[in-house]
Amino acid sequence: MNDKPTGGVQVDEHDDKEEVKTKGLKEILTSLLLIEEQAKTDNNEWEQAQEEEKNLFEENHRKKTKTMLDYQTEFHESDHVLEETHRVRKRKSRASTNAAITSVIAADLEATSAQKGSGTGLGQGAAGPNPGPQRRLWVKNRSQDWWDKCNSPDFPDEEFKKWFRMGKDTFEMICNELTSVVAKENTMLRDAVPVRQRVAVCIWRLATGEPLRLVSRRFGLGISTCHKLVLEVCSAIKNVLMPKYLQWPDDES
Repeated sequence: MNDKPTGGVQVDEHDDKEEVKTKGLKEILTSLLLIEEQAKTDNNEWEQAQEEEKNLFEENHRKKTKTMLDYQTEFHESDHVLEETHRVRKRKSRASTNAAITSVIAADLEATSAQKGSGTGLGQGAAGPNPGPQRRLWVKNRSQDWWDKCNSPDFPDEEFKKWFRMGKDTFEMICNELTSVVAKENTMLRDAVPVRQRVAVCIWRLATGEPLRLVSRRFGLGISTCHKLVLEVCSAIKNVLMPKYLQWPDDES
């Protein structure tokens, strides 16, 4: 009779253990489900944050791109406006220059016509040479005091030789030899540079090696004019004086 109660107690203990195991298993499964659900929630939140960050980056990129394109467009438009303004100013300047030249030529022609009409009205009985039309010199006024002093007949020969590396007689001979080659005629707009001054510019440049900027100031001429005179007179010396005064030895001798 004592064995039956003992067996019942064992069954109850076994049932209790099974119940504890089942309860523990349920708790574990519930925890796993909660963890999985939390992981899904966190993953969704992370993906949403990434999507928002991506959209924000793309939006900023679009704004920056649009700003750069707008700036580039404005820059090109401004550059185009500046170029157009420069072209307009250039055309206006060219038109003003042409108008000034036309007015000068017209004034010269009018003065010439007036002189001719005045001469006709006086008749053939009027004596004296015809002074000719008055010219308007279209040149910049420059001081030629230094050259006028050197070109004066009273200028000492020793001083002239010291500056030009030759005497006044030699200089005069060179001018006479080159007159037919380097002489120029006056025009309606300006007077030609005299032969003596042309030769003097070249001789001074060759004798001193002075820069054309200083030669220009010394002789009262433009820099480009001095450069042109040096080339012309050097060419004339080579073509006129060298064959006449420089004899090369023959190959046989």
